[in-house]
Amino acid sequence: MSVMSKMSSRSRQAAARTRDKWREKVWYTVVAPDYFDNKEIGTTPASDPALLIGRTIQPTLYDLTGDFDKIHVKIRFKIVEVNGLQAKTVFHGHEWSSDYLRGLVRRGTSRIDWIGPILTKDDYLMRISVIVFTTTRSKTSQDRAVRKAIERVIRAHAKKHTFDELVQKVVLGELAAEVHEEVKKIVPVRQCEIRKSKVLKGPAEVKARRARLRRGSRQ
Repeated sequence: MSVMSKMSSRSRQAAARTRDKWREKVWYTVVAPDYFDNKEIGTTPASDPALLIGRTIQPTLYDLTGDFDKIHVKIRFKIVEVNGLQAKTVFHGHEWSSDYLRGLVRRGTSRIDWIGPILTKDDYLMRISVIVFTTTRSKTSQDRAVRKAIERVIRAHAKKHTFDELVQKVVLGELAAEVHEEVKKIVPVRQCEIRKSKVLKGPAEVKARRARLRRGSRQ
């Protein structure tokens, strides 16, 4: 057999093995959490359901709500449980598309950003990113005051809301609207949004860290 024939044979065998692997895979329906009405957000294949745990899927807010104006908001969900052919998820973060954000920039105005960690009532540690676009150029003192106002509102809501409650307020724009009401008292605001969020630690990790810190302080 020639070298070319051997290579061709190996290629056919490799292709056959690949086809066999795909035949072994099962397709699972991925659903959003309860607070998004268990909406179907996609499908994903796996040869073993255990391999799905930890896998992420990223639909848009349009996929969840049907509101085309929200197509620029990308939501990230993580698979945490598989029941039959259904993969259940938890919210893991969201982000606005960079193209959409660039389109909001205007000459003669200011962009004010606030980024900070927050802890929910039920001990989820998240990072929240807020963006404010003013109608005129803001002063440095106004920028500082706006950031303080943002932090005050965000932390107050985190303290009194559970993770599920806060996620809905963040993603659906309710929290941004409340931030807007506060910052417009400081500077004229054209738009105020929570452009990004990320879950950093779950309750178990947060409680374990607290325990380590307590042990360290006693030593």
